[in-house]
Amino acid sequence: MSKPDFNLEDFLPYRLSMAANTVSKRIAKTYAPYKLSRTQWRVMAVLANSQKMSGLKMNAQSVADKTGMDKTTVSRAVGKMLERKLVKRSASELDGRSAPLSLSTEGKEMFAKIAPEALRQEQGLKNIFADEDLRRLTSYLDKLVDGN
Repeated sequence: MSKPDFNLEDFLPYRLSMAANTVSKRIAKTYAPYKLSRTQWRVMAVLANSQKMSGLKMNAQSVADKTGMDKTTVSRAVGKMLERKLVKRSASELDGRSAPLSLSTEGKEMFAKIAPEALRQEQGLKNIFADEDLRRLTSYLDKLVDGN
């Protein structure tokens, strides 16, 4: 049996993972001082965005779907955020298992402190690319996510 011609450094899934990890570590510098994990930051960002978008309420499953994370991981993060009073859970009118989540006043205030620096970090990443290259990168990422 012949060995496959496999070079890890050229393996696209590996390279994408390395790029994602590098970017995540860079952005983590913005929320780590607030004692937030990567998952907690993502939950916070999704909830902040959903509240901005006409007050849409999300449950743990919808946050998991939006972030591509496992629901159990999201639920654990939400539990810790509830303990810190960064998130509020409302009683669901339809289903007791799917309680809507929202940022508390404390969560909104924390997000308002972190978001400007996260946006500066994002701009620093964007500045690596020429405008046309950034448009292409965005298009390529969309293709990977959408599967087209």
